[in-house]
Amino acid sequence: MDHEAYIKFVLEHHRDLNLPYPFHVKLSFAGSPLVLGKAMLVIDEESYELVGAAGFVFGTGANDHQDRDVCQAELAFLLPKHRGTPLFVRGLQALLDAAREANPDVEWFQFWIPGDRAELTSLFSKLAELPGAGVETANGLTLFRIPFGELAAYVRSFARKSASPA
Repeated sequence: MDHEAYIKFVLEHHRDLNLPYPFHVKLSFAGSPLVLGKAMLVIDEESYELVGAAGFVFGTGANDHQDRDVCQAELAFLLPKHRGTPLFVRGLQALLDAAREANPDVEWFQFWIPGDRAELTSLFSKLAELPGAGVETANGLTLFRIPFGELAAYVRSFARKSASPA
């Protein structure tokens, strides 16, 4: 993983990350996967252009990252012209695979979104319907918490649908 390319991309697009924090806090969230988890770059297969970045940590800040059964996405961003279900599913599958490989004992996947972004809540509503999933709101943010195995199975079902002939 090219850490420099990751940080450069995040810095270039920090205003578009949907993180409702001052710059230094955004940078902390975006950089934490490099130290406490994994980060990844999304590269367009045709142009080899860098079109996105994602990263996760194990554990939560509230528990000083000791709750390593939790995989928390800190950053997930695709350039607008590359957003769509197929790339989202492939990216999420890669992220989940990396998390499982790094920590086979992970049980939960969670992420926060700004509470005032109805389109994001709508986008992730299907994930909230998975068995055992929960949604909480605190301090103007919405937390989606999903059993890791349920999310992995859901993403695999999308991958199978896209791979099967129409």
